[in-house]
Amino acid sequence: MVQQGLQALLVAAIIAVICFVPYLVYQYRRYGQFSASRLIWMAVLLVYGTALLTYTLAPLPTPAWCAQPHAGLLELDPTLYFRNMWQMHAAGQSWSSVLTSWTMLQMVLNFLLFIPLGIILRHLWKVGVWLTTLVGFCISLFIELTQLTGNWFTALCQYRVADISDVIINTAGALFGAAIALLIPRLAADTDVMEAAKALAKPVTRGRRWAGMLFDVVTFGLVMFSVDVVLTIGYLIFAGLPDGDRTGAAAAGGIFRLIGEICGFAVLVIASLVGSGASIGQRLVYLKPVGKRPGRVLRALVTQGVAVALLFWVPGGAFYAVLWLAAAVIFVIFRVRGLSFTLTGCDLADARSQDPDNLTVHT
Repeated sequence: MVQQGLQALLVAAIIAVICFVPYLVYQYRRYGQFSASRLIWMAVLLVYGTALLTYTLAPLPTPAWCAQPHAGLLELDPTLYFRNMWQMHAAGQSWSSVLTSWTMLQMVLNFLLFIPLGIILRHLWKVGVWLTTLVGFCISLFIELTQLTGNWFTALCQYRVADISDVIINTAGALFGAAIALLIPRLAADTDVMEAAKALAKPVTRGRRWAGMLFDVVTFGLVMFSVDVVLTIGYLIFAGLPDGDRTGAAAAGGIFRLIGEICGFAVLVIASLVGSGASIGQRLVYLKPVGKRPGRVLRALVTQGVAVALLFWVPGGAFYAVLWLAAAVIFVIFRVRGLSFTLTGCDLADARSQDPDNLTVHT
Protein backbone atom coordinates (compact mmCIF):
# COMPACT_ATOMS: atom_id res chain seq x y z
CA MET A 1 0.00 0.00 0.00
CA VAL A 2 2.84 2.38 0.85
CA GLN A 3 4.59 1.48 -2.40
CA GLN A 4 1.42 2.24 -4.35
CA GLY A 5 1.19 5.61 -2.62
CA LEU A 6 4.78 6.45 -3.52
CA GLN A 7 4.14 5.41 -7.12
CA ALA A 8 1.10 7.68 -7.23
CA LEU A 9 3.12 10.63 -5.90
CA LEU A 10 5.89 10.02 -8.44
CA VAL A 11 3.45 9.82 -11.36
CA ALA A 12 1.62 12.93 -10.12
CA ALA A 13 4.89 14.84 -9.81
CA ILE A 14 5.91 13.98 -13.38
CA ILE A 15 2.51 14.98 -14.76
CA ALA A 16 2.55 18.19 -12.68
CA VAL A 17 5.91 19.24 -14.12
CA ILE A 18 4.66 18.62 -17.67
CA CYS A 19 1.33 20.38 -17.14
CA PHE A 20 2.45 23.29 -14.94
CA VAL A 21 3.29 25.78 -17.71
CA PRO A 22 0.26 24.95 -19.92
CA TYR A 23 -2.05 25.28 -16.92
CA LEU A 24 -0.43 28.58 -15.93
CA VAL A 25 -0.96 29.90 -19.46
CA TYR A 26 -4.56 28.67 -19.32
CA GLN A 27 -5.17 30.58 -16.07
CA TYR A 28 -3.84 33.85 -17.42
CA ARG A 29 -5.67 33.61 -20.75
CA ARG A 30 -8.95 32.35 -19.24
CA TYR A 31 -9.11 34.51 -16.10
CA GLY A 32 -6.55 37.23 -16.74
CA GLN A 33 -4.71 36.39 -13.54
CA PHE A 34 -2.99 33.66 -11.57
CA SER A 35 -4.87 31.82 -8.84
CA ALA A 36 -2.68 29.97 -6.37
CA SER A 37 -5.70 28.38 -4.69
CA ARG A 38 -6.98 26.82 -7.92
CA LEU A 39 -3.48 25.67 -8.80
CA ILE A 40 -3.22 23.92 -5.42
CA TRP A 41 -6.63 22.29 -5.84
CA MET A 42 -5.68 21.08 -9.31
CA ALA A 43 -2.51 19.58 -7.81
CA VAL A 44 -4.65 17.87 -5.15
CA LEU A 45 -6.93 16.52 -7.89
CA LEU A 46 -3.90 15.27 -9.82
CA VAL A 47 -2.46 13.44 -6.80
CA TYR A 48 -5.89 12.03 -5.97
CA GLY A 49 -6.51 10.84 -9.54
CA THR A 50 -3.13 9.14 -9.86
CA ALA A 51 -3.57 7.52 -6.45
CA LEU A 52 -6.98 6.21 -7.49
CA LEU A 53 -5.51 4.87 -10.72
CA THR A 54 -2.52 3.31 -8.97
CA TYR A 55 -4.62 1.56 -6.32
CA THR A 56 -6.93 0.27 -9.07
CA LEU A 57 -4.23 -1.19 -11.32
CA ALA A 58 -1.23 -2.04 -9.15
CA PRO A 59 0.32 -4.45 -8.54
CA LEU A 60 -0.02 -6.15 -11.92
CA PRO A 61 -0.38 -9.95 -12.00
CA THR A 62 2.51 -12.27 -12.82
CA PRO A 63 2.26 -15.26 -15.20
CA ALA A 64 2.66 -17.59 -12.21
CA TRP A 65 -0.28 -15.96 -10.42
CA CYS A 66 -2.48 -16.14 -13.52
CA ALA A 67 -1.62 -19.83 -14.01
CA GLN A 68 -3.28 -20.68 -10.69
CA PRO A 69 -7.08 -21.01 -10.36
CA HIS A 70 -8.77 -18.09 -8.57
CA ALA A 71 -12.41 -17.99 -7.58
CA GLY A 72 -14.64 -15.19 -6.35
CA LEU A 73 -13.32 -12.42 -8.62
CA LEU A 74 -16.88 -11.17 -9.30
CA GLU A 75 -19.23 -10.33 -6.46
CA LEU A 76 -22.77 -9.11 -7.20
CA ASP A 77 -24.16 -9.40 -3.67
CA PRO A 78 -24.33 -5.88 -2.13
CA THR A 79 -24.76 -7.33 1.37
CA LEU A 80 -21.46 -9.25 1.34
CA TYR A 81 -19.63 -6.96 3.79
CA PHE A 82 -22.45 -7.12 6.32
CA ARG A 83 -22.94 -10.89 5.97
CA ASN A 84 -19.22 -11.45 6.52
CA MET A 85 -19.28 -9.37 9.68
CA TRP A 86 -22.37 -11.17 10.96
CA GLN A 87 -20.73 -14.54 10.29
CA MET A 88 -17.63 -13.48 12.22
CA HIS A 89 -19.80 -12.46 15.16
CA ALA A 90 -21.81 -15.69 14.93
CA ALA A 91 -18.53 -17.62 14.98
CA GLY A 92 -17.78 -16.21 18.42
CA GLN A 93 -15.92 -12.97 17.74
CA SER A 94 -16.93 -9.92 19.76
CA TRP A 95 -18.43 -6.90 18.01
CA SER A 96 -15.31 -4.88 18.84
CA SER A 97 -13.19 -7.46 16.99
CA VAL A 98 -15.62 -7.50 14.08
CA LEU A 99 -15.63 -3.70 13.80
CA THR A 100 -11.82 -3.61 13.73
CA SER A 101 -11.51 -6.48 11.24
CA TRP A 102 -10.15 -6.22 7.72
CA THR A 103 -13.69 -6.59 6.32
CA MET A 104 -14.82 -3.48 8.20
CA LEU A 105 -11.61 -1.62 7.42
CA GLN A 106 -12.00 -2.36 3.71
CA MET A 107 -15.53 -0.98 3.71
CA VAL A 108 -14.46 2.17 5.57
CA LEU A 109 -11.49 2.75 3.26
CA ASN A 110 -13.70 2.42 0.18
CA PHE A 111 -16.03 5.01 1.70
CA LEU A 112 -13.19 7.38 2.63
CA LEU A 113 -11.53 7.00 -0.76
CA PHE A 114 -14.32 8.89 -2.55
CA ILE A 115 -14.92 11.66 -0.02
CA PRO A 116 -12.14 13.85 -1.54
CA LEU A 117 -13.75 13.50 -4.96
CA GLY A 118 -16.97 15.08 -3.68
CA ILE A 119 -15.08 17.92 -2.02
CA ILE A 120 -12.86 18.62 -5.05
CA LEU A 121 -15.74 18.66 -7.54
CA ARG A 122 -17.73 21.06 -5.34
CA HIS A 123 -14.84 23.41 -4.58
CA LEU A 124 -13.21 23.53 -8.01
CA TRP A 125 -16.22 23.58 -10.33
CA LYS A 126 -19.23 24.08 -8.00
CA VAL A 127 -20.78 20.82 -9.22
CA GLY A 128 -24.15 20.10 -7.62
CA VAL A 129 -24.48 17.47 -4.90
CA TRP A 130 -26.48 15.02 -6.98
CA LEU A 131 -24.33 15.46 -10.08
CA THR A 132 -21.25 14.90 -7.89
CA THR A 133 -22.86 11.71 -6.62
CA LEU A 134 -23.51 10.59 -10.21
CA VAL A 135 -19.88 11.30 -11.15
CA GLY A 136 -18.74 9.26 -8.15
CA PHE A 137 -21.00 6.39 -9.23
CA CYS A 138 -19.68 6.47 -12.83
CA ILE A 139 -16.03 6.55 -11.75
CA SER A 140 -16.56 3.72 -9.28
CA LEU A 141 -18.42 1.65 -11.90
CA PHE A 142 -15.60 2.25 -14.38
CA ILE A 143 -13.06 1.07 -11.78
CA GLU A 144 -14.98 -2.14 -11.11
CA LEU A 145 -15.38 -2.81 -14.83
CA THR A 146 -11.64 -2.25 -15.24
CA GLN A 147 -11.01 -4.85 -12.56
CA LEU A 148 -13.61 -7.23 -14.04
CA THR A 149 -12.01 -7.09 -17.51
CA GLY A 150 -8.40 -7.28 -16.33
CA ASN A 151 -7.62 -3.62 -17.18
CA TRP A 152 -9.81 -3.86 -20.28
CA PHE A 153 -8.13 -7.07 -21.43
CA THR A 154 -4.62 -5.61 -21.35
CA ALA A 155 -3.49 -7.54 -18.25
CA LEU A 156 -2.49 -11.20 -18.33
CA CYS A 157 -5.69 -12.13 -16.49
CA GLN A 158 -8.34 -10.73 -14.17
CA TYR A 159 -6.59 -10.22 -10.86
CA ARG A 160 -8.80 -7.89 -8.81
CA VAL A 161 -12.24 -8.53 -7.36
CA ALA A 162 -15.06 -6.64 -9.07
CA ASP A 163 -17.58 -5.98 -6.30
CA ILE A 164 -20.95 -4.23 -6.60
CA SER A 165 -20.66 -3.32 -2.92
CA ASP A 166 -17.65 -1.12 -3.72
CA VAL A 167 -19.73 0.83 -6.24
CA ILE A 168 -22.41 1.52 -3.63
CA ILE A 169 -19.97 2.44 -0.87
CA ASN A 170 -17.80 4.61 -3.14
CA THR A 171 -20.88 6.45 -4.39
CA ALA A 172 -21.95 7.07 -0.80
CA GLY A 173 -18.47 8.46 -0.10
CA ALA A 174 -18.76 10.92 -3.01
CA LEU A 175 -22.19 12.01 -1.75
CA PHE A 176 -20.83 12.50 1.77
CA GLY A 177 -17.87 14.50 0.42
CA ALA A 178 -20.19 16.80 -1.54
CA ALA A 179 -22.29 17.31 1.60
CA ILE A 180 -19.19 18.16 3.64
CA ALA A 181 -18.15 20.68 0.98
CA LEU A 182 -21.41 22.55 1.57
CA LEU A 183 -20.44 23.10 5.19
CA ILE A 184 -16.88 24.35 4.75
CA PRO A 185 -15.70 27.56 3.01
CA ARG A 186 -14.72 27.34 -0.64
CA LEU A 187 -10.94 27.49 -0.60
CA ALA A 188 -10.64 27.90 -4.38
CA ALA A 189 -11.07 31.26 -6.09
CA ASP A 190 -14.50 31.70 -7.70
CA THR A 191 -14.23 31.41 -11.49
CA ASP A 192 -17.23 33.70 -12.06
CA VAL A 193 -15.57 36.48 -10.07
CA MET A 194 -12.23 35.93 -11.85
CA GLU A 195 -13.82 35.99 -15.30
CA ALA A 196 -15.78 39.16 -14.46
CA ALA A 197 -12.52 40.87 -13.50
CA LYS A 198 -10.52 39.55 -16.46
CA ALA A 199 -10.58 42.85 -18.38
CA LEU A 200 -9.59 44.92 -15.35
CA ALA A 201 -5.98 46.08 -15.04
CA LYS A 202 -4.08 44.66 -12.08
CA PRO A 203 -0.84 45.55 -10.31
CA VAL A 204 2.41 44.40 -11.84
CA THR A 205 3.75 41.85 -9.38
CA ARG A 206 6.92 39.81 -9.15
CA GLY A 207 4.88 36.69 -9.78
CA ARG A 208 3.66 38.03 -13.10
CA ARG A 209 7.17 39.07 -14.08
CA TRP A 210 8.54 35.61 -13.28
CA ALA A 211 5.66 33.92 -15.09
CA GLY A 212 6.41 36.00 -18.20
CA MET A 213 10.08 35.03 -18.01
CA LEU A 214 9.16 31.37 -17.64
CA PHE A 215 6.89 31.55 -20.70
CA ASP A 216 9.71 33.16 -22.73
CA VAL A 217 12.13 30.40 -21.76
CA VAL A 218 9.58 27.71 -22.66
CA THR A 219 8.85 29.44 -25.98
CA PHE A 220 12.56 29.51 -26.80
CA GLY A 221 12.89 25.84 -25.91
CA LEU A 222 9.84 24.77 -27.94
CA VAL A 223 10.96 26.67 -31.04
CA MET A 224 14.52 25.36 -30.75
CA PHE A 225 13.37 21.77 -30.21
CA SER A 226 10.78 21.89 -33.02
CA VAL A 227 13.23 23.27 -35.58
CA ASP A 228 15.87 20.73 -34.54
CA VAL A 229 13.41 17.82 -34.85
CA VAL A 230 12.03 18.96 -38.22
CA LEU A 231 15.49 19.44 -39.73
CA THR A 232 16.73 16.13 -38.31
CA ILE A 233 13.75 14.21 -39.70
CA GLY A 234 14.19 15.89 -43.06
CA TYR A 235 17.88 14.97 -43.09
CA LEU A 236 17.13 11.34 -42.27
CA ILE A 237 14.47 11.15 -44.98
CA PHE A 238 16.40 12.76 -47.79
CA ALA A 239 20.05 12.07 -46.90
CA GLY A 240 19.81 8.88 -44.86
CA LEU A 241 22.59 7.50 -42.69
CA PRO A 242 25.75 6.10 -44.34
CA ASP A 243 26.36 2.52 -43.23
CA GLY A 244 28.82 2.43 -40.35
CA ASP A 245 29.51 6.19 -40.56
CA ARG A 246 27.51 8.54 -38.40
CA THR A 247 30.02 11.42 -38.44
CA GLY A 248 28.01 13.35 -41.04
CA ALA A 249 24.81 12.91 -39.08
CA ALA A 250 26.49 14.12 -35.86
CA ALA A 251 27.85 17.21 -37.63
CA ALA A 252 24.45 17.90 -39.16
CA GLY A 253 22.82 17.47 -35.77
CA GLY A 254 25.08 20.15 -34.31
CA ILE A 255 24.18 22.52 -37.12
CA PHE A 256 20.47 21.79 -36.66
CA ARG A 257 20.67 22.58 -32.96
CA LEU A 258 22.43 25.85 -33.74
CA ILE A 259 19.75 26.77 -36.27
CA GLY A 260 17.10 25.89 -33.70
CA GLU A 261 18.70 28.16 -31.11
CA ILE A 262 18.91 31.02 -33.61
CA CYS A 263 15.25 30.55 -34.56
CA GLY A 264 14.21 30.48 -30.90
CA PHE A 265 16.12 33.71 -30.25
CA ALA A 266 14.69 35.31 -33.40
CA VAL A 267 11.10 34.53 -32.37
CA LEU A 268 11.61 36.18 -28.97
CA VAL A 269 13.31 39.27 -30.39
CA ILE A 270 10.82 39.75 -33.27
CA ALA A 271 7.91 39.51 -30.82
CA SER A 272 9.58 42.19 -28.69
CA LEU A 273 9.94 44.56 -31.65
CA VAL A 274 6.35 44.56 -32.93
CA GLY A 275 3.11 45.87 -31.51
CA SER A 276 3.38 46.89 -27.89
CA GLY A 277 6.99 45.74 -27.74
CA ALA A 278 6.22 43.12 -25.10
CA SER A 279 7.81 39.71 -25.27
CA ILE A 280 5.67 36.63 -25.83
CA GLY A 281 5.75 35.82 -22.14
CA GLN A 282 4.81 39.39 -21.17
CA ARG A 283 1.88 39.35 -23.58
CA LEU A 284 0.61 36.14 -22.01
CA VAL A 285 0.50 37.80 -18.57
CA TYR A 286 -0.90 41.09 -19.92
CA LEU A 287 2.21 43.24 -19.51
CA LYS A 288 3.61 45.85 -21.86
CA PRO A 289 6.65 48.17 -21.84
CA VAL A 290 6.14 51.88 -21.47
CA GLY A 291 8.79 54.11 -23.04
CA LYS A 292 10.31 55.22 -26.30
CA ARG A 293 10.67 52.61 -29.04
CA PRO A 294 14.51 52.80 -29.21
CA GLY A 295 14.53 51.87 -25.54
CA ARG A 296 12.23 48.94 -26.27
CA VAL A 297 14.53 47.72 -29.05
CA LEU A 298 17.50 47.78 -26.70
CA ARG A 299 15.45 46.15 -23.93
CA ALA A 300 14.54 43.29 -26.26
CA LEU A 301 18.22 42.56 -26.73
CA VAL A 302 19.48 42.94 -23.17
CA THR A 303 18.45 39.67 -21.54
CA GLN A 304 17.99 37.29 -24.48
CA GLY A 305 20.65 38.95 -26.62
CA VAL A 306 23.39 38.79 -24.00
CA ALA A 307 22.46 35.20 -23.12
CA VAL A 308 22.59 34.10 -26.76
CA ALA A 309 25.88 35.99 -27.35
CA LEU A 310 27.41 34.19 -24.39
CA LEU A 311 26.02 30.88 -25.64
CA PHE A 312 27.36 31.27 -29.19
CA TRP A 313 30.62 33.17 -28.91
CA VAL A 314 32.12 32.53 -25.48
CA PRO A 315 33.90 29.23 -24.70
CA GLY A 316 31.80 27.40 -22.10
CA GLY A 317 29.20 30.09 -22.70
CA ALA A 318 26.23 27.91 -21.73
CA PHE A 319 27.24 28.23 -18.06
CA TYR A 320 27.56 32.02 -18.27
CA ALA A 321 24.32 32.33 -20.21
CA VAL A 322 22.48 30.46 -17.45
CA LEU A 323 24.12 32.72 -14.84
CA TRP A 324 23.00 35.82 -16.76
CA LEU A 325 19.41 34.55 -16.98
CA ALA A 326 19.49 33.64 -13.28
CA ALA A 327 20.69 37.17 -12.49
CA ALA A 328 17.74 38.57 -14.48
CA VAL A 329 15.35 36.41 -12.47
CA ILE A 330 16.90 37.34 -9.12
CA PHE A 331 16.97 41.05 -10.01
CA VAL A 332 13.16 41.10 -10.01
CA ILE A 333 13.28 40.56 -6.23
CA PHE A 334 14.84 44.02 -5.85
CA ARG A 335 13.17 45.80 -8.78
CA VAL A 336 9.90 44.55 -10.19
CA ARG A 337 10.75 46.15 -13.55
CA GLY A 338 13.56 43.66 -13.93
CA LEU A 339 17.09 43.92 -15.24
CA SER A 340 16.36 44.73 -18.89
CA PHE A 341 13.82 47.46 -18.08
CA THR A 342 16.09 49.05 -15.49
CA LEU A 343 19.13 49.11 -17.78
CA THR A 344 17.19 50.63 -20.67
CA GLY A 345 15.14 53.11 -18.63
CA CYS A 346 11.78 51.61 -19.59
CA ASP A 347 8.75 51.19 -17.38
CA LEU A 348 6.28 48.31 -17.29
CA ALA A 349 2.48 48.50 -17.15
CA ASP A 350 -0.59 46.29 -17.31
CA ALA A 351 -1.64 45.97 -20.95
CA ARG A 352 -5.32 46.35 -20.00
CA SER A 353 -4.86 49.68 -18.25
CA GLN A 354 -6.54 52.71 -19.85
CA ASP A 355 -4.31 54.94 -17.77
CA PRO A 356 -0.83 53.33 -17.83
CA ASP A 357 0.52 55.75 -15.22
CA ASN A 358 -1.80 54.26 -12.58
CA LEU A 359 -0.41 50.74 -13.00
CA THR A 360 3.14 51.43 -14.15
CA VAL A 361 6.15 50.12 -12.29
CA HIS A 362 8.71 52.84 -11.60
CA THR A 363 10.90 50.97 -9.12
